[in-house]
Amino acid sequence: MSSIGRNLRTDYLQANEVFHRPYQQVLIVFVIIIAALIPAVSSNFFVHLLNLSFLAAIGALGLMLLTGFCGQISLGHAAFLAIGGFTTVILIVHVGAPFIVVVPASALSGALLGFIVGLPSLRFRGVYLAISTLAMHYAIIFLATFYQTKFGQAATAGIPIPDPTIGPFTLSGDREWYYLLLVLLALLTAGCVNLVRTRPGRAWMAIRDRDIAAETFGVNLARYKLLAFVVSSSLASMSGSLLAYYSNVVTVEKYTLDLAVIYVAMVIVGGMGSILGALLGALFITLLPFGIDALFDYLPREWRFGSTLFGVQVGAVGVCIIVFLLFEPKGLAEIWRRAETYFDRWPFRYRPLESARR
Repeated sequence: MSSIGRNLRTDYLQANEVFHRPYQQVLIVFVIIIAALIPAVSSNFFVHLLNLSFLAAIGALGLMLLTGFCGQISLGHAAFLAIGGFTTVILIVHVGAPFIVVVPASALSGALLGFIVGLPSLRFRGVYLAISTLAMHYAIIFLATFYQTKFGQAATAGIPIPDPTIGPFTLSGDREWYYLLLVLLALLTAGCVNLVRTRPGRAWMAIRDRDIAAETFGVNLARYKLLAFVVSSSLASMSGSLLAYYSNVVTVEKYTLDLAVIYVAMVIVGGMGSILGALLGALFITLLPFGIDALFDYLPREWRFGSTLFGVQVGAVGVCIIVFLLFEPKGLAEIWRRAETYFDRWPFRYRPLESARR
């Protein structure tokens, strides 16, 4: 019997392992401990930024499944967020539904919209599919604007919503929200990791790589494309609903085409086809404007005008997309993988196969 190196998988079960290196399990435990302790040693503002990153990561996971794994280009992700936000408003203002009902219902409404929006994907692909999702974006924003004008306090003002309650607990502070969002994001991430390892995930990757060949091998294109849109839109609407609760206001001005481009930037910068890339991309793109804002504090006063700062913040997202597409098309996830491989194989560049005498 020969002893095979630990980096070489010899059967399907080994290839399907999530943590195939021993130190990865230790790293996960270490990250969980650090994440649990962050609110105790950090400022409210930093915890607030992490909450925004968690909310963005939930939506980025949905877009990663749709675009990164299934290869379906979408520019309508902001509309799915809007569906979640305005479904939350409708259920709270007109029905008085509780938090544990509103969030799943918002995800369900997003799934229904995703099914409708996914129907053009059965006929269109590439730029034509992107244009169809863009058209959906403007249609949803028109309906949301009409609703806000009719039921809001003013045409340009948002619709306020109260802090949510779960039993006797009220989510009113950043630290309370932090732990809820951390647990929810961990569960959704674990679900997405397992989903892409099942039959739908393999079908999505086959469609992404070559849909004609996938159909030849028996993949039902209509079923799995629609499933990708349904799962993606439900996650985005859930994120929109949670964001509405967290910010205590819903306004149509939030859900612009710029927001949809920002989510596209998250999956590009993070790395297409990687769950870890969705998390890293959401964290990076969410914190980028605040990092630029902090950097401007060290620049001359005449550079600190709002228009200049805003222009730099918006332009930085576009620059990041171009830089990563040119120099690191696999994104932050690939940088992490290379660093992981370097330390795993140090001091050798390549780890030779380990063989023993019979």
